[in-house]
Amino acid sequence: MNRDRLLLAATAIALGAASGAIASVTYLAMILLQEAIWSRAFDLRWLILPITALGGVLIGLTRLKSSGSALEAQIAQARRPERTHLRETFWVAVGAIIAVGFGGAIGPEAGVIAVTTQLSAFVAVRLGRTATERGMLAGAGVSGALAGTYGSPAGGPVHAEREGDIPRVIIFASGIAGFAAFVLVAETLRPGVLALMRLPRLDAETGAWDTLIALFPAAAGATVGGLYLVLRQRLSKMLDRHFAVPFWQPVAGGIALGLICTVSPLLLFSGHGEIRDVLAIGLEQGPAPLILLAAGKALACAVCVAAGWRGGVVFPMCFAGAALGAATLFVLPGADPVLGVAAGMASAAAVGMARPLVAGLVMLFILGGGLAVPVFVGTLVGWGVLRLLPVSLREGATAHGG
Repeated sequence: MNRDRLLLAATAIALGAASGAIASVTYLAMILLQEAIWSRAFDLRWLILPITALGGVLIGLTRLKSSGSALEAQIAQARRPERTHLRETFWVAVGAIIAVGFGGAIGPEAGVIAVTTQLSAFVAVRLGRTATERGMLAGAGVSGALAGTYGSPAGGPVHAEREGDIPRVIIFASGIAGFAAFVLVAETLRPGVLALMRLPRLDAETGAWDTLIALFPAAAGATVGGLYLVLRQRLSKMLDRHFAVPFWQPVAGGIALGLICTVSPLLLFSGHGEIRDVLAIGLEQGPAPLILLAAGKALACAVCVAAGWRGGVVFPMCFAGAALGAATLFVLPGADPVLGVAAGMASAAAVGMARPLVAGLVMLFILGGGLAVPVFVGTLVGWGVLRLLPVSLREGATAHGG
């Protein structure tokens, strides 16, 4: 029995590592597609609308093949590998890769999970003798993929489990293996590429008043996270009402995204690579443009998710939370805006994802221990605000990939 358990654990850890490696390759493919499309077009605003509209058409075509599932639903389905439909996950993966490549204001998680789910299901169904073993092996694959994508060997395992469940040791070990494989493969295939995949490493001077100061940007970040949830819910209802055929919803989303990003191209993509630009804008122009950028990112992300551009919301919420969080501290003399960035990111992600613990762990590992206080404050404030929101908004966040 002990030998069987050791073999199962070794298989799960190996699957986590393989999923992390595949997640890395998938993410690299998304970045290469982005670069191929936008390397010359980004500075020409008139091209933004045609590109995003074309992206909407291509995603619409994948929706005709399979309506697909949002991120949280994908993760839940992955826990039942015997029910995984490989054809459906294939088209979800294609659509999600297109969404990221064509400038969608969403993260890469949906495409990554769709690709790795196929590997996890294949291994789990063949090697898992019971439903429990198959579910554990599939969870190990999801854990490894998310740990690498988030850059958080703790955030991936926690997100791979049902909300409120404590991940098993094997799931944590699989997450660590997936994280290591993700980094190794990415740096081997394209040295230096991790800088394009990760949130920027920030630091700030610590002080006795950090906890109190962080409450202000944390509240601001939670506000923009709540704004995203409201916009996503209303846009989903509007699109369902006016576009009954699944093909037209992504097309409408692509047009809307193009119009928004023509006004501000900084709102394209997931946003994690533009956070330093946000700080620079605040230093040069003050808090007003940061407020507009935060609201714009919440709107752009809501448009994409509501229209069926599959992806995660943690990185767009980081952008929006960073912008609004920094804005609050730019008006406080002597306060370091980086504290606002950290607290705002954590609270916005906690509310937008409706998974505060996952958001906090992702922020803590990526931003570093030097910003642990504002991250903790932001996560706690986000959790509190989330509990105050209507149940329909919270459930809608998990149903639509938040």
